[in-house]
Amino acid sequence: MTTKTHATKGTDDVREQAATMSEMAEALRKNYEQALRSGLKFQEEAGRWWGSAFDPAACVQHWQDQLDSTTRTANSLMPLAQKPISELIDLAEKNNHTGAELMRKAIEAARAPAVAESQAKWTELVTSSLGAVRSNTEAMSHISSNAIDSWAGFLRKNCEAEARTPKSA
Repeated sequence: MTTKTHATKGTDDVREQAATMSEMAEALRKNYEQALRSGLKFQEEAGRWWGSAFDPAACVQHWQDQLDSTTRTANSLMPLAQKPISELIDLAEKNNHTGAELMRKAIEAARAPAVAESQAKWTELVTSSLGAVRSNTEAMSHISSNAIDSWAGFLRKNCEAEARTPKSA
């Protein structure tokens, strides 16, 4: 009796393994078919793209449209980039003057003969330095905020224009 049960159990194991192998083979076949379909679709799309890319009339018009679009974008971006750069240059010039003034105050503080006078000059230097830091932080915040607002407006305007433009097939 135990031999028969043992034999039946062995047969069940073989059947389970065969079913598992069959399921794996089926999944593999489906994955292969999907990959094959994807590859064929990619080849078809690539063929259509290359065909349209080498169609002289369509190619010239397409590239001209792209060039016009790029030129319009560059022309509208230029003022957006120029203003913050101009403000940064002005800030750099101001910082040059402030740095020279702070250096002069540091030299005066180091050369002060009396301790009380030296301490007052160092206090003035530290106060001026903190004021310069505050001023720079405010200026950078202002420049950054204006730049972000400008870019957001630019993107908003272009997204609205893009949404209104009909897509070609």
